[in-house]
Amino acid sequence: MADTPWVGQQADKLYLQSGQFTSTVKTSQSIGAVDLSPSGITYDNVNTPWCGSAADKLYLTSGQFTSTLKDSEAVGAVDATVQGMSYDGTNTPWCGGEADKLYLQSGQFTSTVKTSESIGAIDSIPLGISADGTNTPWIGAQADKLYLQSGQFTSTLKTSESIVGIDATPDGISYDGTNTPWCGISGIKLYLQSGQFTSTLKTSEDISGVDSAVHDICTNDYNERLGISGWTNIASVNGVLQANIGSINGVAKDSIASINGVAV
Repeated sequence: MADTPWVGQQADKLYLQSGQFTSTVKTSQSIGAVDLSPSGITYDNVNTPWCGSAADKLYLTSGQFTSTLKDSEAVGAVDATVQGMSYDGTNTPWCGGEADKLYLQSGQFTSTVKTSESIGAIDSIPLGISADGTNTPWIGAQADKLYLQSGQFTSTLKTSESIVGIDATPDGISYDGTNTPWCGISGIKLYLQSGQFTSTLKTSEDISGVDSAVHDICTNDYNERLGISGWTNIASVNGVLQANIGSINGVAKDSIASINGVAV
């Protein structure tokens, strides 16, 4: 079962919650010395991308989690209110509240913004974003809705779900391959919504005893989230994410059963 990474601004920490969800916090990492306003988090099968709105930066922290900051990228010149981020296996989607846009940043990270999509006409308070391998789930606090945007990105809004009756301040979203985890500030809870999306709330977890300023959520089941079939035991080979590997020594990825005795 996948675990649930999320961020909290009260203690300025990255949290790893057991499953979807239990009251067990598996680990946490204080990042207050790096950024005092963590506002988004995801997992790329090797490291933990997250963003902070104090310095307006995208960060890449080793594993889940260590004190090693691998890389950071200032995005304040693009949007001074960075809100939430994800990773699609190649690029870094994030959203900004200054221009009310969804952004797609090259790699992890470069200064290249590959594309952006203005969504101010849909919701002027974008607060979280993810990637499901095909489309872009994001969240907006103006209308209190979960949104599913076609591709990365188009002007087509595929579906939306009002969750104002559940939590009036949604603040982060992800996708686990089956359901939609999201979090809310009003109830200080992590939520699991059926599919993409239905009105069925599968479960929720009160985390106010851990951090009363919950911000953004993800799942660490990278393969399920992006619909990747195949390898489940090996995350990367020589630093290359398995999702980006087509072949090894001329052997097609789908034909490889093990590497150095470890089943893929």
